[in-house]
Amino acid sequence: MTTVPKMKLPDILAQFRKKDRAAGQGPAAGQYLGKDYAPIQPGDGKKTYQPVKPKGGSSRSWPFLVVIVVISILFGINDFIKDSEPFKIASSFVKENQQIKDDLGEVTETSPWFPSSLKTSGSTVHVQLAIRVEGKNGAGKAYVTLVYLRDRWQITAASYENRQGKVSPLIKGEVRDAAVPPVAGKSAGNLSAGHRFFKQNDFKKAVAEYDLAIQTDPNNSSAYYWRGRSYNKLNLPDKAVADFKRTVELNPTHTEAYSWLGWLAEKDNQYDACVGYLTKAIELKADNSWSYYHRGRCNYQQGNKKEAAQDADQACKLGFQQACKVVKQLKEGK
Repeated sequence: MTTVPKMKLPDILAQFRKKDRAAGQGPAAGQYLGKDYAPIQPGDGKKTYQPVKPKGGSSRSWPFLVVIVVISILFGINDFIKDSEPFKIASSFVKENQQIKDDLGEVTETSPWFPSSLKTSGSTVHVQLAIRVEGKNGAGKAYVTLVYLRDRWQITAASYENRQGKVSPLIKGEVRDAAVPPVAGKSAGNLSAGHRFFKQNDFKKAVAEYDLAIQTDPNNSSAYYWRGRSYNKLNLPDKAVADFKRTVELNPTHTEAYSWLGWLAEKDNQYDACVGYLTKAIELKADNSWSYYHRGRCNYQQGNKKEAAQDADQACKLGFQQACKVVKQLKEGK
């Protein structure tokens, strides 16, 4: 029989407290060897914790934005060129050109292409346009040079690259006048009638009207010039030369008449005369790419290859595409 010691209630409670303290000294949840491992909370004042951002996101996106901007600029330039007066004139010329129609069939669309450029020289503006030409049989490229003179655009040179990549001139061996000028004076009626027949390719009737204009006004240089043009169309070069010479006698600053005299001299193998006439035309009009090109041809025929190369180079710089081909051939020694 076990004897239970006599204990008062306060003593019994004290014993239980001792046992609870002894039990609490062993490992328990969240405790080890008497150390407290409470979870560390962010923002304890020692270190700031910010969300981690992905690296390199902005650097990977900017090339894409640049491409978008460049494409937008190119489309804007394309639309600007397409709406410009020089492009509309060049496009109309290209669409009506028989040489292009023979290669592509009926032209269905023209659009700006590269390279195109704009240059200024004093008050003169030069525009070189590359045009993609689409037709029923395929696509080709045309190169047209225009100059802004006398308050209007004039086509000074044009060439075409066909489907096989061969380039050929569209304006062959002629001085190109953009338009027949208005007339005035006592012979105006006959001059106007002559111009009307000239536009209709009825050159015999044109000559008859210019004859009447000269009878009315013997010192009318314009009547002589246009009669000379008509004689040239009728394959009467001697009469054409006589009229062009009379034109420059009456009007020594008539650039086109000197150009025609140079052209006819070249056709007749009179290369000295050709160089002389075209030099005068260039003196009167420094940006005359056509005259530089043909003077170069006459210099070459005379054996003056250095002068020929200089003329071809100048004509190329002024936008005469055929001259650029000659420059390349001369450099290659062909």
